[in-house]
Amino acid sequence: MALDIQASAMKGFKKRVDDLLTELEGSEAAPGRVGADRLSRGQLGSADFKEAQFLYDSYAVVHDELEKLSKALGAQIEGLGLAVHASRVGYDNLEDDIRARMKAINAEAEKYYEPDRDPYVRGPGGSGSGSDGSGPKATEKDTAL
Repeated sequence: MALDIQASAMKGFKKRVDDLLTELEGSEAAPGRVGADRLSRGQLGSADFKEAQFLYDSYAVVHDELEKLSKALGAQIEGLGLAVHASRVGYDNLEDDIRARMKAINAEAEKYYEPDRDPYVRGPGGSGSGSDGSGPKATEKDTAL
């Protein structure tokens, strides 16, 4: 009985994740659409107007970061949906293409990860258990994906 409830809850959760992914892909925040309406430098004023250059540089940094965030969130939402599916059917029962997609999503997420922005990473001498004191050490099971 408890397993039926858990399976039902997981199916509902997966549907919500799938709905979020569909909604994201159809919105202005979709990874392919975030960068589409970028301002040009000339739209903010002449080259002599130094504040306009500062504003444009700030805008470009924020815009680039939003594009990265959008791509990372889209991948993580997709990965979460696949992980829910894997937990339901078992990793050993997944098709090879789903396993490959999970690995690709993991690689993409790692590409966007910046440890210096992670509040849970401890620097050298910290109390984390990683080789540099930066948190839990990955196990062979963790790196199998």
